[in-house]
Amino acid sequence: MVKAEDALNMADGWREVFERSRVVPPPSQTVRLALDNHFTQSHGFQLTLSRLTAAHLPQSQEMSGGGQDVTHQLRVTLFDRNHQHFFGKTWRSPPQRMKNNKISLNEVLYFHTSLRLPSAVMVLELVSLSDRPDGSQQALGRGFTVLELFTNRPEVQASDGVQRLNLHHGSPRSLLHPLLKDTVDYGSLLKTIDGAHLDCVIKKHPALAPAMHLLPENVLLSGNENVPGLAASPTGDALLRPQLLKTLPFTLNRLTISLQPSLEKFESQLLQLINADCHNTLSATSAPRAAFLQCLRWGIWCPFQEPADWKGEEIQLVLRGGAEPNPHGVMAYSTEMFANTQSPAPLSAAGSAQLSPLPEAKDTITFRLSSSLERKASSPKASLRTKQEDVSRHRRSPSQGQRSIPPASPPESPQGPGLSLSQLAATSRYPTISHSSSALPWQQSFPSLLHPSLLASAHQLSHVACSGVSNIAHLEMDLQREGDASQDEGDQLQELPFTPVHAPVITLGMNMPSSCSVSSRSSLAHLYSAGFPDIADSAGQAAEVLDPTEPVPFDPQREESGPLQGDLLVFQFLAFTRTPAAGVGPDWPENIHFTFQFYRFPPVTSQQLKLLASDKVQQKACVPLPCVLASINRDGTVNSGPPGLQVQFRADGGFLKAGEKRWFLRYLALHTMHIDIWDSDSLLLIGSTAVELKYMLRQGKSAVQALHELEVLTTDYVGEDALLTSAHVGRRPAISPMTVHSIVMGRLHIRTGNIGCPVDPSRRRAADVMASHSNIITPREVIGSFRGGSLTSRNILQLNARNAAQAHRLGKDGAHDLNEPDGGRRKLDCMAAVHRREGKEEAKVTDRTKEARLARELHQMKPSERHSKAEGIANMLSQAITTQHLLYANLGTAEYMEFVLKNPFNVPQTVTIHSDDPELRAITNTEEWGYFKALSKSPTPLEENMFHLEEGAPGPRVYLRPKESIHIPLKYQSFLCDHTMALQGPSFQPPGKGSQVAKKNLSNIVAAKTIKVTFTAEDGKPMAICQVNVEPTAHVVDQTFRLYHPELCFLKKAIRLPPWDDPTVGDPDVRTHISVRCSDPNIICQTRMLAPGEPQDVYLKVPGSPSPNIKMFFVMVFTDKWMAAPSQIWQIYVHFLERVDVSCVTGQRSCQSLVLRGKQAVRKVKCFSSHPQEIEVDPEGVFVLPPAAVQELQLKVQPWRAGSRFLYVNAVDVENRRLVTAWLLCLNVHRPVLSKAFEVCVPVGGGRGSSRKITYTNPYTNSRSFLLRSDHPDLLQFKEEKFQISGGESYTIGLRFAPSQSPGSVEILVYVNNLEEKTEETFCVKVNYS
Repeated sequence: MVKAEDALNMADGWREVFERSRVVPPPSQTVRLALDNHFTQSHGFQLTLSRLTAAHLPQSQEMSGGGQDVTHQLRVTLFDRNHQHFFGKTWRSPPQRMKNNKISLNEVLYFHTSLRLPSAVMVLELVSLSDRPDGSQQALGRGFTVLELFTNRPEVQASDGVQRLNLHHGSPRSLLHPLLKDTVDYGSLLKTIDGAHLDCVIKKHPALAPAMHLLPENVLLSGNENVPGLAASPTGDALLRPQLLKTLPFTLNRLTISLQPSLEKFESQLLQLINADCHNTLSATSAPRAAFLQCLRWGIWCPFQEPADWKGEEIQLVLRGGAEPNPHGVMAYSTEMFANTQSPAPLSAAGSAQLSPLPEAKDTITFRLSSSLERKASSPKASLRTKQEDVSRHRRSPSQGQRSIPPASPPESPQGPGLSLSQLAATSRYPTISHSSSALPWQQSFPSLLHPSLLASAHQLSHVACSGVSNIAHLEMDLQREGDASQDEGDQLQELPFTPVHAPVITLGMNMPSSCSVSSRSSLAHLYSAGFPDIADSAGQAAEVLDPTEPVPFDPQREESGPLQGDLLVFQFLAFTRTPAAGVGPDWPENIHFTFQFYRFPPVTSQQLKLLASDKVQQKACVPLPCVLASINRDGTVNSGPPGLQVQFRADGGFLKAGEKRWFLRYLALHTMHIDIWDSDSLLLIGSTAVELKYMLRQGKSAVQALHELEVLTTDYVGEDALLTSAHVGRRPAISPMTVHSIVMGRLHIRTGNIGCPVDPSRRRAADVMASHSNIITPREVIGSFRGGSLTSRNILQLNARNAAQAHRLGKDGAHDLNEPDGGRRKLDCMAAVHRREGKEEAKVTDRTKEARLARELHQMKPSERHSKAEGIANMLSQAITTQHLLYANLGTAEYMEFVLKNPFNVPQTVTIHSDDPELRAITNTEEWGYFKALSKSPTPLEENMFHLEEGAPGPRVYLRPKESIHIPLKYQSFLCDHTMALQGPSFQPPGKGSQVAKKNLSNIVAAKTIKVTFTAEDGKPMAICQVNVEPTAHVVDQTFRLYHPELCFLKKAIRLPPWDDPTVGDPDVRTHISVRCSDPNIICQTRMLAPGEPQDVYLKVPGSPSPNIKMFFVMVFTDKWMAAPSQIWQIYVHFLERVDVSCVTGQRSCQSLVLRGKQAVRKVKCFSSHPQEIEVDPEGVFVLPPAAVQELQLKVQPWRAGSRFLYVNAVDVENRRLVTAWLLCLNVHRPVLSKAFEVCVPVGGGRGSSRKITYTNPYTNSRSFLLRSDHPDLLQFKEEKFQISGGESYTIGLRFAPSQSPGSVEILVYVNNLEEKTEETFCVKVNYS
C-alpha cells in the first residue's frame, strides 16, 4: 500500500507549482461583452519576437556603475484598456545581453483567447536585470510598447503581418493612469524612445485547435515549454504542429473516504458551523447571505512519478483543509476554527460538534487505480451490476457464485413508426455551397461530371447509421429495475453525459432485402408495349435518352447560354412493381397516388391511379411484372386515355425571377426529389423514393429524357423477441431496444424529361420587375409648389367616386345639391333613402320615430366625420414624404435594403426610426451591416457606431448634420407562414385529361403586408416615411418528413444534420455556425453546438393534436452567423393517431375493441389495416356512420413475428376518399411456450421438397376440431389445415417443406389452434437446407 506519507513526499513541490501557475482572470464585463458579440469559440494565435533595437535607452543611476553585468529581459502581458486591467500570466524571455544596441530574441509564443475585442491588447516591456550585493536580483523597466490585436472591423480579425513597434518611456503601470482610460491611441499621450523599436509578427494559428484543452486560456507559452499531453517535437517547438499523446483510460475503484472522528460527527460539526455562520452574517448585515463554502477536503497526488510503486496497490492519500492555499483557489472547511466561532460555554458530550480530530488522526481517502491495459476488455453490453459483481468476486472466495443479469437497454418513448423516406437524417442541398454565399454559383466548387448515385435508387440518400441502443444503457436500467430498499430515496439523479437520439433512423446498408434493381427484358418489353405518351421537343422529334447509370457531363455556361431558355419539365409515372411483403396479399396495393413537391412550385397530390396487370404475359412467381398505372374517373372506371400520369412544370421567364435561372439549374444538378407513394383505398403510406434531377439538364439539347426504376422503401420498427414465461407474470417487463429495418415495398417506374422552349418576351413581366428592383431606396424629389388636391391619393379619389355614385343612385327620391349649405339635411335625406331601399320596418314605426333615429345617427356621425377629415388631410400630407418600395419575400430569407435619409433642415436633427412591424427593422450591429453589404455587393459606405440605442425608445436613433444624407440599413425577414394544406387523399382529375400541368400561381405562404418605417424628427413629426409592400413568393422545399405519433402527446424527434464544414478551408477554427428556426411559434426547434467532428442534430418538440389531424410546418436551417438565407428548408408532416396498446402472443388471436364516433354528416366508412393478414376489422365491409353516432369496431390481431411492432388502422370515407380516424397499434408480441422441438434436413436444389409427419394427441376427453398455422407459409404447407379428432386419440399431421436453392437453416413454428384461434400447442421445427 502506498501510504499517505509517501503521497505527501510526492507532492512536496505542489505549492511552488501552484504559485507558478496562477492566472489573473479577465474582467467579467469583458467576458460578457465577448459573449454578447457571439465570441464563444477560442482562437489560437502565434506571436514571433524577432529583434529589439534600442540605440538610446534611458540610463538609470542604479545601473550606471554596473552596466557590464546588466542583462535584458522582455516581458509580455495581456491588458484590457477599457477596464485598465492586466490579465492572464506574464511571460518572461531568457535574460540576454545587448550587443551593438540590439537584442536577438528569436522567440515564438502561442496563446488562445475568445476575447477578440478591440479592448484586448498586448503589453511588451523591456526590463534590465542586475545583481545586488546581497545576491538578489534587481529589475528596472527600460521601456514598453503596446500591440493591438483586434480592430472594430469584422472582416479584419487580427493584426496580421510584420510589425515594428516603437518603445515608450516609463513603465506599463502608466497605463493605469486615469487620463489613459478609454484611450484608443496611446501614441499621442506616451513619449517615444528615439531609435528603440521591436520587430514582431502575429498571426492566427489554426493548428493549435486540437491542443486548446491542454492550454489555459489567455496564457502565453513558448514552443519549447513542456506541455503535458503533447508529444515532443524534433524541432523543439511542440506547439507549431501539436501532436497529442495517446490517451490511456484509468479506472478508479474501491474508493473509501475516512473522516475523523466519524462521518456522523463530522457532518454534525459541519452543519453547526454553517448555522453559526448564517446567524453571524444575518446579525451583522440584517440581510440573508449564503455561506461561500466550496470545498470540504482536498488532496494532491502525482501518479506518474514512480508508477511502479502503486501499480496494483491500494493508495492512501491524506486530505487537507483549512485556510491554506489550495490548487482550486476555493474556500475549504476547517475544524480548527470551530472553537473560535462558538460561544465560550463548552458543549456537552452529546453535542459532538465541539469534538475535533485528534492530532494523530487524519482524514484520508483510499482507492485503487488501474489502467485499461491491466484489465480484461469487457463486453459493451454488460450491465453495471455485472461489472460491480465482477469486482466484488475478486474480493470474495472463488466458491461464491455470480448472478447473471441479461443486458438491458434504455427505456425509450414510443418511436414514430412508419416514417417516410427522409426520416431523421437530412442531406445537404448543396454539398459545398449555400444560399448565403455572396459569390456566383459557378464560381464555387462544382463537379464537372455528375456521376450516377446509388443512393437515390437504393434510397440511401437521406439515411445515416444511428444505433438505437447506447453503450451506457445499463445505467438507466439499473436505476429503474431492482433497487436496494436500504438506500436513500431522496438523492438527486444526475444527468448522464450523453445526448440520446429520440428515434432511430434507417440503418445504411443493413437489413436491406435483396431485390433486383433492374427489370428483365421481358418486363421492359411489357412496359413499353403499354402505349405511354412520348416526350418530344418542339419540332416533334423524340427527346434524347440519357442513361441513369452513366455520369452527366455538366457545363454551367453551356446550360445557361443555350438558345432555348425556357424549360418544360415532365414527370411521367408509368408503372409500379409489387413486391411480396409480410402481412399483405399479393394484389396489394390496387390503387395508388403520389405526393411530392418540385422546386418552389405548389405541392402536387396526384389523382387515383389503378394498377393494371396483364393477363396475356406469362409471369413467374419469383419475378413480378410491373403493373401499368391508369387514371380512374369519378365513377370508378378506368380512363380510356393513354396510360400513366404526366405532370408538367414550366420554368420560363414568367415564373423565374431575374438571376434565378442559375439557382434553378443548380437545383437540378444537385437535388434529389422525394416522392411519397400512398394507397388510395386505405390512405396508408406505402413508402417513399427519390429521383435524381440531374438527368433533366439539357446541356444545349432541345429535349432529354431518362427512365428510372426506383425502389420504394418504408421503415419497420421491430423490438427484440421476448419469450413469454411464467417469470413475467406480476412483473413489469423490461423494455427492449428497437431495431429499424428498411423494407422494399415495390419499384416505381418513372420517366423524367426536359423540353426546351423559346422565351416569350411577353412572359418576362415578373423578371423585368425584379431586374429593376434595387436594394437602395432613394426618395423621389418633389418638384414645384404645392397645389390643392394634387397630393390626394388614389384611394381617396376612388372613395370620392364611390360616394358620388352612391349619391347619384339615391337621387331618385329627390335631387339635392351636394354643395348646399344645409349638409345635415342632405345627409338625413340620403340615410332615409338608404333605409327605404333596404325596407327596414317603415310600416312599424312612425315618421317622428324615424326622424329622431336619423337625427341620432347624424349626431353620432359628426365626430367620426371630423376625425376622418383630419385623418384624410394627414394622409394627403404624408404622401409627399412617403417612398414606396416593392419587396418579394421568401420564407426565412432576409431581404436587405438601404434607405437614403436626408435632413432637409438647416439645423442638426436626431431622428428616431420606428417600424410598425417587427419583421422589418433597422440593422444596428456594424458587423451584421457589413455582412449584408458584402452579400448584396452594395457600394455604399459603412459607418461604425452610427445608431444610438436607448431602453424604452420606440426605435434606434441616428444623428444627422444639416442637409446631410445617410444610408439607413433595413432588413426584412419572416419565419412565419400559413400552414393550411390540402386534405389527405387523392385529388380528382377532370374527365378527358390524361396529363396534369402544375399550377403556376404561387401560394401565399408568407403573408402579404404593407409595412411603414417612419423617420421622426426631434419635434415628433415625421421627416420621411418608407412604405414597404411585401409580396410573397414560394420557397424551395428540400426535404419532406412524415412522422407518426400518438395523439395529444408531445412529439420529440432528433434530425441528424449533414456535415456542413467546408473541407477546403484550412483553418479548423472556422466552424460552420448552424442555427434553426421553425415556422410555427408553438413548436420548439433548436440545435446545439458540439465539439468539432461530432454530429449535430436538430431537436423538435411538437405539441400533440387529436386524431386524425395532421400538423404541417417548416424548419429552416441556417449555416451563416446572421441567418441571411436558409441552406435547407424542411417540410414536416406530423400525423397524430389514436394509440392502442395490445399485448399478445404469436400465432394466437387477440381481440381489441375500438370506438368510432360520427361527425356532422352521414358517411360511408370502411376500415383498412396496414397488415390485413394479421389484423381483421369487424365490420369488414362498408357501413354507414350516422352523425354523432358511436360505432364499435372489433380488431382481431393475430401476429406472426415476436417483438414490439407498430401497425395502423384507418377509417376512410369511401365516397370522398378522406380520412375519418386513424389508430396506431403498438403491439408487444411475445413468443409462445414451445411444447416440442424437431429438426429436419432438406436437400438443396432439385426442385423437390421434403415430407414429414408429426403425431398430435387430443388431450381432451371429447371430440375437438383444430386448425394448423405456420409463421412461414411459404416454406411449410400442411396436408390438411383443419382436422377433427376424438378425445384421447392421436392424429398424424402431414408437413410439406418447400425446396430451397441455397443452403442454410431456419426455425419454423407450427401452431395447433382451436376454432377460436387460441393456441393449444406450439412445435418448433428447425429445417437445415444442405
